[in-house]
Amino acid sequence: RPPGAVSNYIHELNIGEMLQFCHQEMNLKIQYPFYGVNRINLIAVGAGIAPMIQCLDKLLFTPNEMTQVVLMYGNRSVKDILLREVLDEWAVAFSHRFKVVYCVGSRYANIHTGLKAKVKKEQFSTTLSALSAPPELPDFDHLPVSRSQARETGWVGHDVIQKHAFPPHISTRTFVCGLPSVYDKLCGPRHEPTCTGILAHLGYHSQHVIKL
Repeated sequence: RPPGAVSNYIHELNIGEMLQFCHQEMNLKIQYPFYGVNRINLIAVGAGIAPMIQCLDKLLFTPNEMTQVVLMYGNRSVKDILLREVLDEWAVAFSHRFKVVYCVGSRYANIHTGLKAKVKKEQFSTTLSALSAPPELPDFDHLPVSRSQARETGWVGHDVIQKHAFPPHISTRTFVCGLPSVYDKLCGPRHEPTCTGILAHLGYHSQHVIKL
């Protein structure tokens, strides 16, 4: 079975059984409404989409709410995209202020998903000169492209953020959620208030980056 002690425990519960949850204080970084904010970047990888869905539900369905939102969502494959139908539906219904960007594949944008271990073992180069052909990702071409929908191969990294995200501004907030390595590369460790990494390099200030 797949790794994950909590997810496997929940999976094995019977229908009708109860499970209690509680928030850790460090998880309550910010709560809606987001006063003084009119543009929001959401960066999620894998199951990190969970708090983003909660955020989007408020931002999109609260009457008179006009905040502009961009979601950059990374997964290893198209089939791994959680709640894709919901996200596509929202992108169409709220196309005037919500955009979803699906980033699919490895953070090594020019190698096929699944070759990371082989790269490490055989120590071959991952430069474009060594592997010039981009990866062929099943069903990637089926992802919609429109004013409010986009697709990118590879990692949610510098180029994707620079291309699709709202730029740094006092009225812009950037939310990040994913595995520890996601925080390390994009904004610095989750428990540290200072923003480092790619977002800092692009000019995003620590006070405007929320590590969920």
